[in-house]
Amino acid sequence: MGQLLNAALAYVNAGFSRFHMPGHKGAPLPYPGLGRATEIDLTEISGMDSLYTADGVIRETERSYAELYGTADSFISAGGSTLCIQAMLALALNPGDTLLIARGAHVASVNAMALLDLHPEWILPSADPNTGLSLAITAEQVAAGLKAHPHAKAVYITSPTFFGTMADISAISQVCKAQGTALLVDNAHGAHLPFFAPNRHPIAQGADFCCDSLHKTLPVLTGGAILHTSVVGCTARAREKLSLFGSTSPSYLVMCSIDGALDYLRSPTASEEMRRTAQRLTQIKQKAAKRGFLTPGGEEDPLRLTLCAAPIGYSGEQLGEYLRGQKIEPEYAAGGCCVLMASPFNSSEDFERLEYTLETLPQRQSLSVQQIEITLPLRKLSVREAVFAPHEALPVEKTAGRIAGSLIAPCPPGIALVSAGELIDEQTAISLKKYGISRVSVVK
Repeated sequence: MGQLLNAALAYVNAGFSRFHMPGHKGAPLPYPGLGRATEIDLTEISGMDSLYTADGVIRETERSYAELYGTADSFISAGGSTLCIQAMLALALNPGDTLLIARGAHVASVNAMALLDLHPEWILPSADPNTGLSLAITAEQVAAGLKAHPHAKAVYITSPTFFGTMADISAISQVCKAQGTALLVDNAHGAHLPFFAPNRHPIAQGADFCCDSLHKTLPVLTGGAILHTSVVGCTARAREKLSLFGSTSPSYLVMCSIDGALDYLRSPTASEEMRRTAQRLTQIKQKAAKRGFLTPGGEEDPLRLTLCAAPIGYSGEQLGEYLRGQKIEPEYAAGGCCVLMASPFNSSEDFERLEYTLETLPQRQSLSVQQIEITLPLRKLSVREAVFAPHEALPVEKTAGRIAGSLIAPCPPGIALVSAGELIDEQTAISLKKYGISRVSVVK
């Protein structure tokens, strides 16, 4: 147990009268489900440190994570990876700068570009011909992008992607270093990577900044994340940027869970349990492949199972419905695939139920995998101009010739068909409709 959680528990045990926020005063909430969680739901009282000026127990937690992940510095976020994405973009770029960014980027990055007035030059990933899912960005694509846009101040990629494909960050980092360009990685889905051999965490592979959503795969409450950097000497600036976007009332409950996870993550048990979990998932994946399920191409996240069931007659929605009928809730089920996320905290019963369900899923007539060719639309406005302009929502049939007011990324393939400031042409409007999108926000 780290110092932050120790301090919170010590305060609880001391029996103070709480004339400070929050309003529940540590008492049980007048509704069921949260138990005694309120006891450590605190605020910046004496001894509990302050997130954006941390020099006490919170700072010790951050140093512990920096040591655990092998970073130059690490910073807690109670606002998820969204806050980390905002901060690392602000750290690496100035208003008006251009960044080279993989088209599969999360909407949080586009929103941050609007706030910071950044200008994207997009790299369009290739698609897996079997599943229609996007593949990882390659070092060759990054090199070609930097050659075409030498003024780009940073490269921004997502790895692992939502569907579990992983980029060769080591090779991409070498390309970036040769050009003197910062490498930023959205590693929201990969906080577990340092606990496997070899270590595929972005910082270990040469990234300058990355975000980890600890809560996605580790025993941390929702919203718990970390901003990591390999850049020495940027602590004050990082805190400044985090405080620019973060809440002035960060959740101590979330932060205590980040701190509380340290003992588990430091122990040999964590790596061993993650390795066993990955092996179990691999066994299920292999059996699913024999039945005809398809998985994404390339290297995959060891704790993620993305299945395309079209060969045995199921869309993503239909597979998800069947799984729920067997008391299995996936992370995502739509379009052509279903995504399942595992961790060591899944029980043996969980894996047995999943394995049995996939093995006994009734065979049906195969479906064709939907393949839509995606091209980069013409940009007419900056992201900032488009996002902050007046908007109107129109039926998709009436959007051809209009400028998109936001990013629209059907999932799968997880690639934006159109982003803020781009022109919706007739083909894009048709593609949007094929993906079930009925109304689109456009600039007036």
